[in-house]
Amino acid sequence: MKRFLPLVALLGWAALAHGQTPVGLEEAVKLALSSDQTVQQARETVTAAEAQVAAARSGRLPTLDLAGEYAANLKKPVMFLPPAFAAGFGGANKIEMGGDYELAGALTARVNVWTAGRLSSSVGAARGYLDAARYRETAVRDYVRYAATAAYFDVLLARAELANAGLALAETEEAARLARLGLDQGSVSRFDGLRAEVEVANHRPRVVLARNRADLALLALARVCGAAVTPADTLAPAPPAAPVETLLERMRASSPELKALAAMVVARERQVGLEEAGRGPVVQLSGNYALQGQWDDDLMPGSGETAGSSQVALAVQVPIFDGLRAKAGIDGARAELRIARLEQSRVLQDRELAVRQAALSLQNALAALDGARETVRLAQETYRLATVRLESGVGTPLERLDAELALSTARAHLASALHASNLARAALALAVGDGGTAS
Repeated sequence: MKRFLPLVALLGWAALAHGQTPVGLEEAVKLALSSDQTVQQARETVTAAEAQVAAARSGRLPTLDLAGEYAANLKKPVMFLPPAFAAGFGGANKIEMGGDYELAGALTARVNVWTAGRLSSSVGAARGYLDAARYRETAVRDYVRYAATAAYFDVLLARAELANAGLALAETEEAARLARLGLDQGSVSRFDGLRAEVEVANHRPRVVLARNRADLALLALARVCGAAVTPADTLAPAPPAAPVETLLERMRASSPELKALAAMVVARERQVGLEEAGRGPVVQLSGNYALQGQWDDDLMPGSGETAGSSQVALAVQVPIFDGLRAKAGIDGARAELRIARLEQSRVLQDRELAVRQAALSLQNALAALDGARETVRLAQETYRLATVRLESGVGTPLERLDAELALSTARAHLASALHASNLARAALALAVGDGGTAS
């Protein structure tokens, strides 16, 4: 048991991880989604898009404005009279107008009766941008989910490498102990003893490096999750994926990135309609009530010194020539629409390729995993036989050290294969984009 005390200590470090909270993969993903700044930014983008939809809809509602003014004329305005009229006013050629104080107020209501499609196109474009923002938020959450998954399995790999390094150190120290004992008894050569000591000296810094990598992996996981945590799981093989054609169908139907681009195409189409509507007439109904007054001496008007008026109007505005502004707007909007459609087509092809690549990467990783398992079994048996041969006196410590090195290498390859299979699985889920597990 003493030879495995270093391994027990390393596993204890991995379990405690400096007092960090053990969490499963799903809990780590939830922590990342709740704390990630890019997700929060995407959520605020959705809020801003919702406000734009509300602003576009406001054009269908009537507006009501109230304006008022209270003025004191320090020097009254005058009206100049031609000489022919000045004689009638005692020869004065200018007359003061108004009173010392003026009061004016107006209440105006307006409603758009017909806008040639401006309002409907504006609302449609705003809704398209809102849908695109919502789907982009989902896509951002998928990327954060992948980042958290990758960081989680990076810690599991680093932990497995640390455990493997600790076990290799314990086995090498035991081999060195036996070599020293054999050297004292004269059954082991000085070269075998020196080789055993050199192997121990080489394994100790590997443990330090593995521990540092594990610490860095935990720091990276804490950055993604927004809290200091440690995985509660161990490395396990990823399950196989569904057929590629099934994954492609799910990607085309569920990918938030493709949905965002489709919504952007709709928004651009409505933007073209909005620019084209700029050539049409606008009909607006308005009503106005105004109150005005003028007086002298007192701060407030007396009876008979104010008057009210009201008005109802139906206004029609027909654009005739706008300096080709509408044409430029239409051409620009149509170009933006073509860009959006090309982007949609490009991303669809890229996503299809990404799904196929991720599916093949997962198949490769699972195939490599089978080979790594068999290699570990062979290395374990080789190590067992080398130990038995050494204890029986027919083997050498050098054989045991070589077998131990091969077993340590095989374990490292197995851990890497397990890690690669899970990362390939996560990458496939990201490529499909349905928030699932690509099963």
